[in-house]
Amino acid sequence: MQAISQGETTDMPRAPTRPAERNTLRSIILGLLGARAMTGYDIKRAFDRTMATYWNAGASQIYTSLKVMETQGLVSSEIVPQEGRPDRRVYHLTVAGRRELDEWLSEPVPARFTKDEFLTKLFFCGQTSDEEALRHLERHRDTLRAQLADMERVLQTYGNRPARRPRLLEYQLLVRDFKQASIQTDLDMTERAIARIRERLAPGG
Repeated sequence: MQAISQGETTDMPRAPTRPAERNTLRSIILGLLGARAMTGYDIKRAFDRTMATYWNAGASQIYTSLKVMETQGLVSSEIVPQEGRPDRRVYHLTVAGRRELDEWLSEPVPARFTKDEFLTKLFFCGQTSDEEALRHLERHRDTLRAQLADMERVLQTYGNRPARRPRLLEYQLLVRDFKQASIQTDLDMTERAIARIRERLAPGG
């Protein structure tokens, strides 16, 4: 068989290259800017106020992403002077940014195999004491209760305000309902597990 010299090609098909994984944080920022122009602070506040229970991002991540996205032409910014206060840098979605947002919204959602450190640790709690497992469960319960309380505060604060874009708000509240139902189911299961372990640890249990 004749050796193939460097630079020569063959007719053998090559394995298709996988498309680069889309940066979800970038897509979220594009979505927020698609609703209205925002500063970096506005974007961070939107994360904390409406998405903290299912997606989180630090301020440094947001500002770094905005800087990169501006160099890529996905967003543009302008300085808005303020009397007696620091100037604001306001970001807008560009035509290219809108095109990428539309592409992301049309893509199928990947299978939901997510990392969950709490469940992973609970899986191995048969190798420790029931008391230790109970502490993990109780901390998890407290976190879930705090998330539900925060979601209720958000609903009371923003759910009844007049909406400039009612259809946008409709889907945002639908996401909230999905997440609330998921957290409530998680909380119910956690409460049952706590009760079962407490019963076993009780004198005579």
